[in-house]
Amino acid sequence: MNKHTNTNLPNQQRDKPTSSDIRKNRLMSGDRPTNDSYVIGVYQGTMKARLQAQDDYEVFIMSADYHAMTTHYDRTDQIRHNQISLIRTQIALGLDPEKVVFYRQSRLPQTFRLFTILGMITRMKELEKQPMLKEKLAQGHKLNFGLMGYPVLMAADILIVDSDVVPVAKDNEAHIEIAKLLAERFNKIHSGKLTEGREVLKVPEGLIGDVMIGLDGQGKSGKSTGGIFFSDSADEVRTKVMSMYTDPNRIRATDPGTVEGNPVFIYHDAFNENKAEVEDLKERYRKGTVGDVEVKEKLYQAIELFLTPVRERLGELEKLGDDCILDILRTGEVRANKVADEVIGRVIEAMGF
Repeated sequence: MNKHTNTNLPNQQRDKPTSSDIRKNRLMSGDRPTNDSYVIGVYQGTMKARLQAQDDYEVFIMSADYHAMTTHYDRTDQIRHNQISLIRTQIALGLDPEKVVFYRQSRLPQTFRLFTILGMITRMKELEKQPMLKEKLAQGHKLNFGLMGYPVLMAADILIVDSDVVPVAKDNEAHIEIAKLLAERFNKIHSGKLTEGREVLKVPEGLIGDVMIGLDGQGKSGKSTGGIFFSDSADEVRTKVMSMYTDPNRIRATDPGTVEGNPVFIYHDAFNENKAEVEDLKERYRKGTVGDVEVKEKLYQAIELFLTPVRERLGELEKLGDDCILDILRTGEVRANKVADEVIGRVIEAMGF
């Protein structure tokens, strides 16, 4: 699956020395286990960055079970199942447990100590203007303390493992900014209080990925808003692709159509590796010499080419059972806790506690 990766990681990060006496730069990412499968749009958002980074970076992938409770606090019985399923999917996509540190957010108690500390230097106006808060409220979720404090907890997640780079989709960029803001604010308050002038909290950089449009041309493709899932069968994929939104002003196949902003062509660009075919379809679409059915059929074939090996690998991993994934998590959590201990130790030392 690594042949699909082509995310441009920052050169200044890639070019730093990675010898045995200098740790690799660390890329940290994570997901809320509110569903048991990903939409394929997440591949463009963050997954390609994770896949590409695993050979050059120390990659930490968190399953954000406490974050899931901000909107799914009454469905906690589903969270464990979803965690296992999402990690299994990432491995099927090509993430190597021998290289990647997988862990559960709830297994790093140091995170919640840092969350409390950061909360003391966070201003309410900084939380009230967060785009994700407005989005969740617009979806009908009720405002609770957890939802309001979500960005602070996410900042703690990022900072507790000394993250250098954090890949996020464009719609989550604000979370990186508040993590940087709080790290810089804490460092300014407590600068010079560590021996040998060490940095207290590492200030991370964001790696911004694309947000895939929904199949209906409205908003983004996401777990809660619908899309094509890695768990979908071939028949389900075909049904979804053939019902995709296209140019609404194109009544007949002979009418010239618009390619720009057209969901079908956005997905072609993302998942069809036959670029000559994509360009030919675009040219004929603009001229009105190809119908939507052919364009969608070619897209279906391209997506199936992408999904088939993932499905096969998922089937193999499912046969190994949940214990296989749990063992991977427990191993990762030993490593993640070691790093988190070091970070919270610096924080407590700098505060003089």
